[in-house]
Amino acid sequence: MATKVFISFRFSDGNELKEELIELFDSSTEVINRSEDVDRSEMSEDTIQDYLYDKLKNTSVTIVLLTPEAVQYKKDWWGTYDDWLYDEVRYSLEDRANNRTNGVIALYTDDSEALVINDSTHTCIQCNKTTNCRSLLNFDNLVRKNMVNVKDAYKENKCDNLYDDDKDSYISLVHFDNFKKDYEKYINSAIEKRTRKEEFNLVKRM
Repeated sequence: MATKVFISFRFSDGNELKEELIELFDSSTEVINRSEDVDRSEMSEDTIQDYLYDKLKNTSVTIVLLTPEAVQYKKDWWGTYDDWLYDEVRYSLEDRANNRTNGVIALYTDDSEALVINDSTHTCIQCNKTTNCRSLLNFDNLVRKNMVNVKDAYKENKCDNLYDDDKDSYISLVHFDNFKKDYEKYINSAIEKRTRKEEFNLVKRM
């Protein structure tokens, strides 16, 4: 059965990338695209919720495009999150009657890489081994809250403070180009983690 996906993106700098994914998925019998680009600026909170619930209904995976303008959420005058991308991810993570929690994949680009990760080394105090790795930066985004969030009992990498790039994060962080080369692998991984979501400390609201 084909997987239905929803693409979350910032129109200002992510629309072209979204179109690339749609073109990619249109040639596939394994993926059905359920994304949209409707202007919701005049919608009420309740209308947006109903609209997104309908779009997310029966989807299994949400793909978030972490372009430079999508890394940090927008807030209103009082510091409350006022961002469609935030709504799309938190509704994707909800467990409700018409749609249980989606698997989620976050895709970054060359332009946004320095905003989300940097290269580092890690020395484990248990095995004394030094490893080259990627360090996640603390950006203001719900996807960041759901990375390296596996519960200790299910941690794949047993070294302290070192996590498996895919298995130890509910939301995997993948370069856009790598995703395009083997998107079925990443989608299948997100679906697999969806079936064992109880193994992760999910954060569904900031």
